[in-house]
Amino acid sequence: MTGPPRDSFPWIVCGLALLHLLIGIFLFEPTLFPGGDNAGYLILGDALRHGEGYRDLYLPGAPWHARYPPLLPMLLAGVGVFGGVVLAKAVMLVLTTLAVWVTAHLGRRWIGEGPALLAATLMALNPTLLDYGHYILSEAPFVVLVLLALWASHRDDTKGVVLAMAAAVGAFATRTAGMTILAALPLAWLVEGRRRRAAWSGVVAVATLALWSLYQHWAAADDPGYLAQLVLVDPYTPESGSVGIVGLIVRTATNLWAYVSRVVPQTALGAEGPPSTLLTGFGIALSALALAGWAHRLRRSAPKAPEIFVVLYVGLIAAWPSVWTDRRFLLPLFPLLLLLAARFVSDLQTRFARPGQAALLAAMIFPSVLWIGPRVPARLDCAAAYRAGTPCDPPANASLYAAARWARANTPEGAIIANRKPRLFYWYAHRQGDVYAFSADPDAVMADLDRMGADYVVVDQISGTTPRYLVPAIRAHLDRFEPVYQGGTPTTSILRILPRQMAAE
Repeated sequence: MTGPPRDSFPWIVCGLALLHLLIGIFLFEPTLFPGGDNAGYLILGDALRHGEGYRDLYLPGAPWHARYPPLLPMLLAGVGVFGGVVLAKAVMLVLTTLAVWVTAHLGRRWIGEGPALLAATLMALNPTLLDYGHYILSEAPFVVLVLLALWASHRDDTKGVVLAMAAAVGAFATRTAGMTILAALPLAWLVEGRRRRAAWSGVVAVATLALWSLYQHWAAADDPGYLAQLVLVDPYTPESGSVGIVGLIVRTATNLWAYVSRVVPQTALGAEGPPSTLLTGFGIALSALALAGWAHRLRRSAPKAPEIFVVLYVGLIAAWPSVWTDRRFLLPLFPLLLLLAARFVSDLQTRFARPGQAALLAAMIFPSVLWIGPRVPARLDCAAAYRAGTPCDPPANASLYAAARWARANTPEGAIIANRKPRLFYWYAHRQGDVYAFSADPDAVMADLDRMGADYVVVDQISGTTPRYLVPAIRAHLDRFEPVYQGGTPTTSILRILPRQMAAE
């Protein structure tokens, strides 16, 4: 496919970025994402902005935080000076808009203008990227920084090399999965024979990894962290144990199939629910085109940073516990899959190349338009409800938030409240607390509540772990609990935990 005249390329890209921004505004959702990570980032940003250090203010004792790298909380700390949640969400939309722009410019340097514009068009209308344009999560900044690092790696000047490594360090400072881009750049330059560049960038990468590792050990030496969770069968069911070498291989193969058959079409088309034969076929076709494009590039030249990053990142997300197989982890890879697929179709060098690219564009734009259209009125209604003071949160979350507001008004300031979503609960209640123990032993759950120093516990309708672990513990120790609040639809309850002496009496 022949690209447009070079002087028109920047204008077309700006138009695509503006299109994404406008759609994102119509789809903008001011309520908090119900997962909890966003509240965690906001709390860390508040801690930094108020000079309290990089601390988990929601946990009893406000310990140092050692799981998420600090770049996003630092950004939120700055944003918080000027506004709250809505402004932070607006920044996320600006970042996803920038991701569309960088996708096009990376594609032009890497694979050519025509495929780059095709991929950027699909990114501009992509349902998953549009959704993450209003989530206060690490995906938007991480995607931008990875793409920026890969784009700058194609520059031959010193400024390009420095920018590439700075963006790679920034990606790792946003998410630990950024270790893949930190490794990809030195490896690519080593393969190209640029040994001096590979050496100093390798030193920067190792130093970055080492500094974060040292900080983690200092801040939370007893926290197992992500690597320990990597070998668990299910991080949310610790009693299921760890996987061995064979189990890890099986899990990697299973996860790869899950990504290809389910997550790729979900990410590309915004599809929800169980995969159908049509969606699975689409996922296989798009993945096959991307793999063919990757292999075709390797036959033509030595692998560059994007090709190496694809391998490293695919290996990382495939090895993670299956419960984390999700669109948010595929999203940083998705622009590269689109670019590689578009390049392969273009490289067929037959009279079917243009129709093939047009078919690929239509096959992904049409479902995206069908996804966007019905959601705009609902999202506008949600924004209006938010302005009216009645945000359209999921019912179980709305019930939890109402309980949190009650706790803020009716419990002592120093009360510790155990619950399944302690970060979201703290955001509304300003009461510290932690998650109850995930144990099938009621006595172990009760002992953990005592160890935590919990004064109250929340019985929610958000997570299956509450009836699985917490409710049996309450039933086994009924003399230790006193109901103090019940409300919402579905019902959320708060129970006061009685000291052992009072329970005995």
